[in-house]
Amino acid sequence: MREPDRIATSEVLEAERLEEWPRADAEQPTPGPEPGADEHVAPHPVVLVDPDAATLLAVWSLRRQGNPLHLLSPRRFEPALWARGVQRHLLPDPEHHPLAWNARLLELAAHLEPRPLLIPCSRRGRELLRASRPTLEPHYALAHLESLDLHGYDAEEFRTEKALRRTVLRGEPAFEVQLVVDAAGCCTGACILAWVAGVPPLVLVTSVEGEDVLERSLAWVRTRQLRGYARLIWGPDRFGRIDLQAAGTIPGNTWALAAEDGVDFPSLWAASLTGIAVEPRRAGQQLSRSFALAKPGLQEEAPLLSLRPPWSSRDPLPFLAGILRSFARS
Repeated sequence: MREPDRIATSEVLEAERLEEWPRADAEQPTPGPEPGADEHVAPHPVVLVDPDAATLLAVWSLRRQGNPLHLLSPRRFEPALWARGVQRHLLPDPEHHPLAWNARLLELAAHLEPRPLLIPCSRRGRELLRASRPTLEPHYALAHLESLDLHGYDAEEFRTEKALRRTVLRGEPAFEVQLVVDAAGCCTGACILAWVAGVPPLVLVTSVEGEDVLERSLAWVRTRQLRGYARLIWGPDRFGRIDLQAAGTIPGNTWALAAEDGVDFPSLWAASLTGIAVEPRRAGQQLSRSFALAKPGLQEEAPLLSLRPPWSSRDPLPFLAGILRSFARS
């Protein structure tokens, strides 16, 4: 019988979370190719633009599959940049120097084979790639960059983290659907997390089956011809009906929870962009946890969960970079 979640302070909960984060030296399930697939094809290089706290999970996942990794960032102490086996590229602020980023991306494309994948890790990175798409598309397999329509507006403007936080703080349940769709429109991975407010400042999250909200999410994604990763937030509208509150293609910290429940979204995302057929994966619905809500601070879209890189004897530099970054901010 599972022990009930412990009520603790924010500091204790965060310390527990560091120990339970998917680790670099742990054996995580990765989707294998379907029978009959060519196993001798070299892994595609992956270029990650403007990485954040959630990117370290993608780095560890893709590295296990043998993908060469290049990370472009304006922040010297971004933990993902210091992961083992990563090629680091430090560049100036992309909002003020977009040409420097375009030049580096074109330079990389000339030396990477087979066709590299180009994935933005932030809204800022996506906007940079969207503006440079005509130049970059001949050389890269691009993640989804088009706007997603929601209620007549760009769905990204509703901000997935903001919508999730707002729904939970109102005391209403929220459903977070994370999924990956391949070029044929088939769902290769899905995880549905149910969020409810607990005793302040705690929030409870549980992995659920959620077939109805998943089907509605897939229908919404397919009508917009999205290929790759998507994150959708569902919650009650003013009439009490479950409705889509926000959607986006930029992953958040919560895909670490999906990995904990058996769905490796980074590798599924890469497979969807390269056209590699993989066996579909669904969450094991074994996750049921409580966390302290991360303070929103001054960020426009602060995540609900605060993730810091855990210590790993095989890959210690991300942990040390996280410490140095915290000192730089203080």
